[in-house]
Amino acid sequence: MPIVVKGDGERQEFKVEKLINSLEHAGAESSLAQKIGEEIASGLQDGMTTTEIYKKAFQLLHKHEHVVAARYSMRRAILDLGPTGFPFEDYIGELFRAQGYTTSTRVIVQGRCVEHEVDVVMRKADKVIGAELKFHNMPGTKTDVKIALYVRARYWDIEWGAQDRKEKAGIDEGWLITNTKFTTSAERYAECSGITLLGWDYPYAAGLGDIIRKTGVYPVTVLTTLSKTDKMRLITGGVSLCHDLAKKPEAIASLGLSNAKVESILAESAAVCKV
Repeated sequence: MPIVVKGDGERQEFKVEKLINSLEHAGAESSLAQKIGEEIASGLQDGMTTTEIYKKAFQLLHKHEHVVAARYSMRRAILDLGPTGFPFEDYIGELFRAQGYTTSTRVIVQGRCVEHEVDVVMRKADKVIGAELKFHNMPGTKTDVKIALYVRARYWDIEWGAQDRKEKAGIDEGWLITNTKFTTSAERYAECSGITLLGWDYPYAAGLGDIIRKTGVYPVTVLTTLSKTDKMRLITGGVSLCHDLAKKPEAIASLGLSNAKVESILAESAAVCKV
C-alpha cells in the first residue's frame, strides 16, 4: 500500500481498514464505508497527507449521507473551535455536564505558593476534578510531557495549600485534557505521577471522541449547512453547541440568512445532535 503522511509528519503505510472503521464509527453503513474506502485506496499516491484523504472521504460521504458526514467531521470541527482556547473550555464544561457533572470554567483556586486559574472544575457526588485544557488547532500537534509536568506541579501546589489551611483539598483529582493526542512520555509520566489524561482517542475506547459520540454533544462547527464565517459568528456570540441552535433562534436570525437556509440548518442540527 502507498505511504501517507500524518499531521505530525510521520510517514506510515495506508491502511484502508482504519479508514473504513472511522466511517462506520460515524454511522455509515458497512457497504457505503467499504465503497468509499475502496475508491480512496484506488486513487492513493505515495506522499499524500491524511488531511487530503480525510477531505476526499468527507466529500464522498457527504454525497450520500449528510448527517453521517457531519459526524465524521467531528474531529476537525473541534479543531475549528479556535483560535483561542476559551470556546474549547466552555465546550468541555458542557460535555461533562451532559454526563451528570456540575461544571464551572476558569475558576481561581489558592495554592500554597500562588493562585491558579483552573480551566474547568467538575463536581459529581463527592469527587471534584480540576482539568487543565490544552487546545490545538492543528491535527498533528501532540501534548507533550512538559505540559503533564506543569499540571502535576499545579495540583500539588493546590493540595499543599489546602493542607496548610487544614482544609479538605478543593480539588481531588487533576486532569489534563487535549483535543489531539499525547506523546508517549506524557502518557508514561501521567500514569506514574497520578494525573488523568483525556485525549482524542486516549484512553482506548474512552477518549474524547468516544465521549462526544456517546453524549451527542456536538459543537456548531460540525454542521455542514453553516459557512465557516457563520460558525465563528455564532461562537463569538456565545453559541458553541449544536443543540443550542433550536433553543436560541435569535442567534441564527442574527446571521441574516433566508428562511429556507435557517430551516435546513435547524434540520441538520436536530439530526446530527439528536435534539
